[in-house]
Amino acid sequence: MDYYPQNSLSPGASAERGQLSARGMLTLMRDHIWEIVVTTVVVLTLAVAYLLIATPIYSADVLLRVDPPEPNALGLALQNQEMLAPPAPSPTTEMAIMHSRSVLDPVIDRFRFDVSVTPRKIPVLGAIAEKFATPGRPAAPWFGLKSFAWGGERIQIGALDVPRELEEEKLTLIALADGAYELRGPSDQLLVRGIVGTPAMDNGVSMLVKELDARPGTKFEVIRWNELDAVKRFEDLVKVSDKAKDSGLMQIEYMDKSADKATEVANAVGQQYLASAITSRQLNDTTTLAFINGELPRLLADLRKAEDNLKHFRANAQSMQPTAEAQAYLQGGLDLDRQIASLQLQRTQLLDRYTVGSRWIQNIDTQLAQLKDAQEKFNGHFNGMPSSERESVDLLRAQKVAETVYLGMVQKAEQLQVRRASTTGGAHIVDRAIRPHRPVKPQPVLVLGGALILGLVSGVTLVFMRRHVMTGVTDPKYVERRMSVPVFGEILFSQQQLLLDRLSASAGRKLLLGLGGRSNLPFQKSSPDIQFHGAAAFLDGDISRALASRFPHDTSVEALRNVRTAVTRDLARARNNVLMVIGPTPSAGKSFIAANLAILHAEIGTRVVLIDADMRRGHLASLFNGSNRGGLSEVLAERMPLRSALRQTSVESLTFLSCGLRPENPAALLMKPRFKDVLERLAGQFDLVIIDTPPFLAVTDASIIASEAGASLLVLRSGMQSEEEIADTIKKMERAEGRIAGAVFNGIPLRRSTRNYGYATNYASDAGDPEAVH
Repeated sequence: MDYYPQNSLSPGASAERGQLSARGMLTLMRDHIWEIVVTTVVVLTLAVAYLLIATPIYSADVLLRVDPPEPNALGLALQNQEMLAPPAPSPTTEMAIMHSRSVLDPVIDRFRFDVSVTPRKIPVLGAIAEKFATPGRPAAPWFGLKSFAWGGERIQIGALDVPRELEEEKLTLIALADGAYELRGPSDQLLVRGIVGTPAMDNGVSMLVKELDARPGTKFEVIRWNELDAVKRFEDLVKVSDKAKDSGLMQIEYMDKSADKATEVANAVGQQYLASAITSRQLNDTTTLAFINGELPRLLADLRKAEDNLKHFRANAQSMQPTAEAQAYLQGGLDLDRQIASLQLQRTQLLDRYTVGSRWIQNIDTQLAQLKDAQEKFNGHFNGMPSSERESVDLLRAQKVAETVYLGMVQKAEQLQVRRASTTGGAHIVDRAIRPHRPVKPQPVLVLGGALILGLVSGVTLVFMRRHVMTGVTDPKYVERRMSVPVFGEILFSQQQLLLDRLSASAGRKLLLGLGGRSNLPFQKSSPDIQFHGAAAFLDGDISRALASRFPHDTSVEALRNVRTAVTRDLARARNNVLMVIGPTPSAGKSFIAANLAILHAEIGTRVVLIDADMRRGHLASLFNGSNRGGLSEVLAERMPLRSALRQTSVESLTFLSCGLRPENPAALLMKPRFKDVLERLAGQFDLVIIDTPPFLAVTDASIIASEAGASLLVLRSGMQSEEEIADTIKKMERAEGRIAGAVFNGIPLRRSTRNYGYATNYASDAGDPEAVH
């Protein structure tokens, strides 16, 4: 069926460009399995190297229990107390306190986290050398680099104070002989020189180095951090978490490359938090005790007055037995009076810390208003009581309320005095940190497992990216389904052709040098199918170097025979017998297809003329051991008649017309009527005319020839041309009024998915064996 391109890419093609089915993806992965394996092995190797080089990190943790705050701060039992006092601290609040400067600053000062000291090492090599060194015994320098640390160095700075302009600047400490050292500034200026164990001071810098084990000349990078930045850096290293929700259990975790230091720092942070909690509780107790001591004289006076009033009333009134109604009035009113009195005390205490408009004061005011309203309603139920009996009960209620409040406050004052002297602060250490035995980082199982997954994913991604981004089209079916161009053949990459090309080039060089011979030829052991007869044989003018002539039963040649059949059928319906072989870009294999296709047509008795129309870089003449001189360019320039330019080859029925000497303007020669006349004469003289052309997208030569050819054969190389290049070629062929009969997919690498062609290799190899017919 003739093909006349209507468009380069259908909408469906554009939408589905680059998509792969699940089966296609599996096939792609199977074809590139070794690339995936190699990528995975590389990633695993890097992971193993990381495990060997990485510094182990140890983790130590302290478990604390934070007690809830005491609801009865004044020793008075109140209803709805949780609505009156501030709520219990949340885990988030306690974690913020543990990260506060009041907790971290003492630990930073104790362990000198405000000073960072790093030995100057060569990346990777320094880490490897450190693995073989013993702490406290500095290793010998590698490659004579004495200023670098190579493992075993130890240094401990007890104090370092620098001027503000040197804070967070990179200073250099250089170890000297006999325990001496010197500290240099960012501009290599000498700041201070001292001896280990002795304080040193100069240029506004004071320093104490407690320990220094290093070879003379070894350099260390020293940074004195600003106090605020030191807290932030240390805060990032201390991890605080809520062990169990709403349980009050808090965990403080610290990680360090030293197991002992991780334990010491974790315990230090826990102890400092306890000390901070104790200080905070003692301050609160002192404040509460001061308030109670201030209120006790007034409360005692109120109690004495209530007792005197009750005593005076009973002395003047006749003694009487309280009725049941009086008992109910006494008991109910007593509870309300106690709550009102307690709330008033609470309000007085909170006014020292909060304003009248705060929600704590407003909550108490709301409670007082509700209690007073309830009190009025309660008293209203007993308006019918005798006045003397009611007065007696009121006086008794006032005396009992005053007594309850006073005694409760006295008891609370005694408790606070005792608690202020204690060392508890509402928090307790449940588990102290102990020295860890195994590091938490790196974890071999996690690292190797992650590396395995990462390697597989990276390998698959690399293969996918190479197929869809980094390389061109590799699927012949894409051309058929998306470009609507029938694929006449799929040609596997031929190792025979590769070795033949290399051997030909090597043999030519050796003949020029006068060496020759058989023993020095390269690739003699590469393929048992090649029979070598000396380098001179490949330059024999009677022997073609084309694959179809040398190895007629090669798998690629068998695939080209299928192309020959498809081309023959198509040309039977074409307007002439001229076949143009085109390719979008260089190195697609046009010349290879054109030459071998011409030989295969001549093989069946077809009179074929092969024209090398690439007058820019044509090289078909070398396949027939000839030169380009005296070819198409001379014929079109009318410097040579056509009959003199036609050459007979060693292949029967095959005539060759070379490209000739390179002209200045090949396109201008092709535009002359002379070229059309030449094609018409050759088409009438031969059964088939095959034209090899320059790359279609590179120059305009092929588009000029396209309108004169009855059919065109598009040659694509696997992975060489992109989708856009193929589409542009089809578009330009349409504009040039050319007809693409079909495509040949060339240079397909032998992969697992292409091994179904393997039977052709075995079958074809028997064709030349005389014993195979028996």
